[in-house]
Amino acid sequence: MPGSPLNIGLSFAAILMLAFFVSRMLIVGEIRSSSGDFRMAIIHVLLTAYAATAYVILLQTARRSVEDLAPAIGSTLDLQVIMDQAGTHRRWPLKIAGLIGVLVGIYATIVTTQGVAPWDWQQTNFDARWMRVLGPFFGWWIGCIMYVLAVESSRLSRLSDSIHSLDLLDLQPYEPLIRFGLTNALLLVGLVSVFALFLFEPGFLELMIQVFSVIAVYAWIGLMLPLRGIRRKIKAAKQEELAWCRQSLKAARDALKSGDNVQQPISEILRYRSMLEDIRNWPFDSPSLTRFALYLLIPVGSMFGGAIVERGLDFFFP
Repeated sequence: MPGSPLNIGLSFAAILMLAFFVSRMLIVGEIRSSSGDFRMAIIHVLLTAYAATAYVILLQTARRSVEDLAPAIGSTLDLQVIMDQAGTHRRWPLKIAGLIGVLVGIYATIVTTQGVAPWDWQQTNFDARWMRVLGPFFGWWIGCIMYVLAVESSRLSRLSDSIHSLDLLDLQPYEPLIRFGLTNALLLVGLVSVFALFLFEPGFLELMIQVFSVIAVYAWIGLMLPLRGIRRKIKAAKQEELAWCRQSLKAARDALKSGDNVQQPISEILRYRSMLEDIRNWPFDSPSLTRFALYLLIPVGSMFGGAIVERGLDFFFP
């Protein structure tokens, strides 16, 4: 789709919200909704818009990450293949992933609906009907997000195998891998932030613990999996350089003992070895780790914001 995915997502959310409020005002003679059903319908609107937007952003980020990584890889067959594949997926695996998301959504509806049959339209109020309609949509997109995140992360990790020489003193060219991992984590943390709004509703605590556990595992996978290949390269390069340091130290020691001129001062070799040992196998720098830590605070802010919004909704829609 043309335009920024974020702007499209915000527009989608606004259209859904407008349609919900307008249709809610126009429908008369329906079973009266509770304030809890009204709040949960709003959350369903937000989840639908967020999941669709996150899915598009994930595809776009995967394509951009491969393009940004291309100069560091050079012209290789693997690069061309993955550049052609980036952001594209076979239909059947994607459909299966989406269907799993829908089934999880049905399970969540069953365990959280009390007192009435979830899909009995005669016993269901207007807000609950919106939830039943929107639930499969965001469940489908969330399932697709989980699948695409794993596949695209694996592709980027595999692309690191095409790196023939790696300069441990300059890991800047491989920053797109870090950015993609952080984007994965941010999108899933954002999803948790929207789901966290359900914690204000009775009967959702156990389900939310299950949801948060699954998403937390995927966020960790999404952060680390793209970097698995480059981690192996960094580790191998470090071992090679440390082996050189050992051989150079032995040669310098033998020259020192024999009274010959030492070509490489032992102190310089030791400083170089110390610098090598300080290089992390995982190519995270301090700003990246700080950013990830700040991402983890987003759900907390969401819960505070949700509490404020809940008070406002209770005031305007008693």
